[in-house]
Amino acid sequence: MPKHRALIMEELDPQSVEGLTETKRAFYESIGYKPYLDAKEKVVWLSPEFHALRIHAKCKQPLIKRLLPNTKIKYPKRRKHRTWITKFFKHNWLLFIIITVVMAFVLFYLHYYM
Repeated sequence: MPKHRALIMEELDPQSVEGLTETKRAFYESIGYKPYLDAKEKVVWLSPEFHALRIHAKCKQPLIKRLLPNTKIKYPKRRKHRTWITKFFKHNWLLFIIITVVMAFVLFYLHYYM
């Protein structure tokens, strides 16, 4: 079944429907389908069960959707991926600080005490 359904406006007489052959019309009537005019001005052949579903389709929609029918769908933004070098520095920042302090101490010691 399609997800988006147009609302049913009125029931039509099966003999007044144009664009159908007699065999198709007889087939639809034999399985219990009736023609209805929907909101998009199309003729739709529905069984009584599907007709009931279409009548109550608008009642099943949430109130906010009925009040604001044309809201845009907002898709979540994708997460930005960092380069490998940025991730490497981000995960090992403490190691780089320790290495920098040790190198500064070694250079200071070599420069002043040797």
